[in-house]
Amino acid sequence: MRSDVDALLNRSYEKIPSKETLNNRAIIEFASGLDVYHETRKAYFRAYEALGIDLINRVPLQNAPQPLGPGETSQKGNYTKSCLGVYDTVTLAQYPFRNVDDFLVLEKEWEFEYDTLITPVPHTLSKEDILNREQAVGRLGYYYYQLYTTLFMWGVEVLGWEVYMMAAALNPEKLDRIFLQPAFEKSKKMIEQLCLTNCPFVFLHDDLADSRGPIFQPEWYDQYIFPRYIELFSLIRESGKKIIFVADGNMEPFFPRLLELDVDGVMFENPASNFDVILEAFSDKIIIGGVETNMLTLGTPGEIKNHIYEVRDKTGDCPGFVISSPGGLHGNIPIKNAAAYFDARADIGATPKDWKTRFSSE
Repeated sequence: MRSDVDALLNRSYEKIPSKETLNNRAIIEFASGLDVYHETRKAYFRAYEALGIDLINRVPLQNAPQPLGPGETSQKGNYTKSCLGVYDTVTLAQYPFRNVDDFLVLEKEWEFEYDTLITPVPHTLSKEDILNREQAVGRLGYYYYQLYTTLFMWGVEVLGWEVYMMAAALNPEKLDRIFLQPAFEKSKKMIEQLCLTNCPFVFLHDDLADSRGPIFQPEWYDQYIFPRYIELFSLIRESGKKIIFVADGNMEPFFPRLLELDVDGVMFENPASNFDVILEAFSDKIIIGGVETNMLTLGTPGEIKNHIYEVRDKTGDCPGFVISSPGGLHGNIPIKNAAAYFDARADIGATPKDWKTRFSSE
């Protein structure tokens, strides 16, 4: 057996486990043989099967709405929608406070409503909805729900970077009292819901860094973030599930702390976090990633294939490796590049050899 990842996924060493966020219409329709807008659910499930994707985070139960065209935008409440792929992406156009002074005059604790946030996580967090999607996926793989605002990200999503950073610098004690502490309590309740589902993993997302490294001083994280992670993580361990920590940005300065917290696995975007350093630090953990999304978007088919072969060579001794492009497979990846990617995955044993023809005769 390759690792406990294979055991959890019912895979042997012959199949390298895989996770992908599918949002590229061309590759879904090529792999499934179906129009993704007329038969969204069936097209996605066929694509997951044909492409060999085991960890699944988008499970459509209804047909997808027609997306915006390239360059088009539209408003949905405080959010601006723009084209990304099968499903559009959204950004918050207006935050609740004009500046940090408006925020710091508050005395009452902030009331968090996760369902009002439109995050990259595509589905609502409820036990019933998650169990529904797990049942829909069946033996095809594992549906997982990723908690997008584990703790740090509450400030990014609710306050915006400017107010969040200024509050942390000017009055960290008040930010903690009226915002971070109630955010922590909210996250505990959400994690308790995730622990009631069937998936053996709990994915926790918190972008503690940008491309240059940590956003705040190390002491700030030591006081306000990592001590609370201990309790959040303990809830997951007590349920018997595995913790997968997810983040963009250069997370390398935080590797020692995450190892101290004994996370079971990581999914960091490459190359913002150097993949070689990830492999060295987390060699005995579950590592999801390895594939650089920019390479899939901007590289040539030959460069992409060489990149995947290099990933294979680097991860041969890593028992918990799960191949993935953590940045997602969106509509800006040319079909020739997406095809080259899955051809290379087939070569290394992460995608079925017949992925191009599995559904072509139906």
